[in-house]
Amino acid sequence: MNPQNEQLNNYFYNQHQSSPYLYSKPALVPATSIYDFYSLFNIGSGAFAQVYRGYELIKLAPAKYREVALKRINLAAITDPAIYKTTINEVRIFTNLNHQNIVKCFRSFEEISRYSQNKYLVLVLEYVNGGDLQTLIQERAIAHSSLLPENEIWFLFGQIAGAVKYIHLKRIIHRDLKPPNVLLTGQGIVKLADFGLSRLNLAVGCQAQTVCGTPYYMSPERIIEEPYTFASDIWSLGCILYEMAATKSPFFGEKDNVQSLIQKIQTADYPPIPDDRYTPHLEFLIESCMRPTMNERPNAFTVYEVAEYMNGLWQNH
Repeated sequence: MNPQNEQLNNYFYNQHQSSPYLYSKPALVPATSIYDFYSLFNIGSGAFAQVYRGYELIKLAPAKYREVALKRINLAAITDPAIYKTTINEVRIFTNLNHQNIVKCFRSFEEISRYSQNKYLVLVLEYVNGGDLQTLIQERAIAHSSLLPENEIWFLFGQIAGAVKYIHLKRIIHRDLKPPNVLLTGQGIVKLADFGLSRLNLAVGCQAQTVCGTPYYMSPERIIEEPYTFASDIWSLGCILYEMAATKSPFFGEKDNVQSLIQKIQTADYPPIPDDRYTPHLEFLIESCMRPTMNERPNAFTVYEVAEYMNGLWQNH
């Protein structure tokens, strides 16, 4: 056994009852309630879900644990039966995805809260400890007053595009591609997160014809609630690539004027990236992904091929 894993196992076996940070004592393998996990610690909350870090007992004899993230979704907040069914189906699909640049969903289960009696859906996810892409961009821009170098942009973006290519081959549209949903390991490996849950975001607290949140990464067709395709994800990829180069969303300047924001998204009207820092290839790929007409955007395979080609050039530079 790996010494670090052995130390972790011994810690939980001998110390779990005396630790002030442990909220529950697991009894089942696999766990069937969020209270069956060790060392639960809240790391994020939203309108319909909470995210915890914890440890799961995956083997009894000898005891073996793994660090996980738990996303607990309040299903009681979904009042539309069709959206409820779609959400459950999409989570099942997410559980079957297997790609090195996608957060692994080990499994999911439903539970009834012992306090509120609400029904919850719990996703048991791979825990990713290196922060997210938005934080990385902001830290470079604010703390270090610098832009991401182009070689690093292509290295990271190639992984993002590879993950999107994979899900598109599986006939899955992500719908919520943005820097906060691009997680990073401590080694700089991309892990794409939050698949299909944007549909749930729209179901909770948003009325028809209403912009829910600030749609910096939403495609022109989605912003006016028209039918959309995989090309909607490609638009979002272009927005992510732009932000990696410019440190801000292409439409950040319209944050206080929703109507102007919608108009600029529909016409792809955004400031240029710093051309003295980046090659024309980067700007061209952004422009290609962010064409207002869906059919004029490249597919995910093409975006991935371009990103990998440029990454190869820069790695050998």
